[in-house]
Amino acid sequence: MRKSALIVLLVALCFAGYVFFALVGTEPVKVDDTRLVRSGGQVLVEGEVRNTGDDTGPLQVEVHYFNRDGQSIGKDVVSVDRLRHGATVHFKSSPRADDDVADFSIYLNHGRNPYGN
Repeated sequence: MRKSALIVLLVALCFAGYVFFALVGTEPVKVDDTRLVRSGGQVLVEGEVRNTGDDTGPLQVEVHYFNRDGQSIGKDVVSVDRLRHGATVHFKSSPRADDDVADFSIYLNHGRNPYGN
């Protein structure tokens, strides 16, 4: 292998390593230990929100519910106040009728970005 090709390969590997390192820390707020809880014909989602970055303002945990066919059947929003660095907060959505809920997804909403959308 020529010396110039080896240098290009080394630079490319360093760049890829930097990009990977930069992307690992892009979302400092993490959602852990989520679970779907069924009780008496009702269902809710609970879990924990953990902040590994700087202090944050208020945020919303959006819980989207899906049936067995993957169709959306509802959404709940849980507000979380200011979250300090290293803090962990338990959240729980409001109980709702178990309309054949088979799965859920969670979206963290930090509010509007600096561009207004």
